[in-house]
Amino acid sequence: MSEAVEVKLHIKLNVNKKKTNVLFAEAGSDFTDMLLSFLLLPLGTIVQVLEEHYGDKAPVIGSLTTLYKGASNLDVIHFRQEDRKEELINSTLFETELRKLRLNIRGTQPTSSTSGKSYDGVFTDGAASFIISDDLYVFPNGPCPITETLTSLGIAVEDMDGMETRNVMFGRNEMIGLLRESLISSNPLTSFIFPSRRMPVATEGHVMLPHIKPRGSVSELDKMILKVMLQKSTNKLLFAQADADFVDFLLCMLCTSLGPVEWFLRGNTGLQNMDNLYMSVAYNFYNVPQQIFYTKELLMKPRPIECEYCNKTGYHLLMCCRYYVKGANMYMVSDDLTVSPLGLTSGLSVINELKISLSDTKEVELQIGLEEGLSLLQAALTSTTALTDGLIKPFLKKQEQLIN
Repeated sequence: MSEAVEVKLHIKLNVNKKKTNVLFAEAGSDFTDMLLSFLLLPLGTIVQVLEEHYGDKAPVIGSLTTLYKGASNLDVIHFRQEDRKEELINSTLFETELRKLRLNIRGTQPTSSTSGKSYDGVFTDGAASFIISDDLYVFPNGPCPITETLTSLGIAVEDMDGMETRNVMFGRNEMIGLLRESLISSNPLTSFIFPSRRMPVATEGHVMLPHIKPRGSVSELDKMILKVMLQKSTNKLLFAQADADFVDFLLCMLCTSLGPVEWFLRGNTGLQNMDNLYMSVAYNFYNVPQQIFYTKELLMKPRPIECEYCNKTGYHLLMCCRYYVKGANMYMVSDDLTVSPLGLTSGLSVINELKISLSDTKEVELQIGLEEGLSLLQAALTSTTALTDGLIKPFLKKQEQLIN
């Protein structure tokens, strides 16, 4: 029996030959649905797909990469149930929807809409066509004047001189490549076609966005206590000592898909291209009429969940009570969110390795509520020092304001 031929999705890339950059793309529903499906990928799955595809050359995604690796390396004896570890590292969230696509970025076999059949669409009308900017802003390809469309794309008329149209085919490998570029470059279509023209995402570090306020429909977190060990003389974070509730909160990040993360952070994740993709759904998205509400909600918002342990109903993640790890244990959390069992020896080893005198250390107790949880989530997406940028810096700033 012959192997199935891999499905390829066709798009048109309009390129400025002189500047070697992509001006915009035109794509059908099948490619656009595949692009929008990035919003359904759990954060842990994004790390997993990139790790499996690129191996040692996989990009580091903030502190999510080390959080995922730490969860993978955590012995199963630390989990309340064996299947909870499997749930974390091999999430099947939205598997039904992803299998309806012509391509499945996870590599599992699609259930319908194969290359030999017409495509009905999953998130968009199967007959629709779309314009996609270089930084992944998507809108319907409608009867809009050319100059107005170019203005919307931020393209100057003179950039159209010498434009060339290229027909490009995307299979699973190419879509994973585009996912990678979407996370590490500010011009993913260009950097995918012209790698030497990649413009890296700004690396100024985590910037708190004070206007991000908890949504009224999000359940408030019961305050969690996190004890952090700091160097007295510099206020540098050494490590954190965490109970199971805080570790569960971190692990819940891995099982939360990108669309709900965007919703929690109001489209300000620091992942510019993903923010654009999300805002496209919010403002420019046209679906098959009877699917408008369901599909938009699916891509954009978390699902209300009744917690099986505390009987609260609210949006998943920030009121999460999944009880992944055993409550009797203490855990060490490093600045990049690596989680490991905590013992006296391991804590002292960290201090000794940093060549810091024990007398130059201090323990500070932080209360983690919804505001702090959002700050840490935001930092985890873009910073490899998520605890410092998401918790310690805001805490020290508040302390300074109180003194002054």
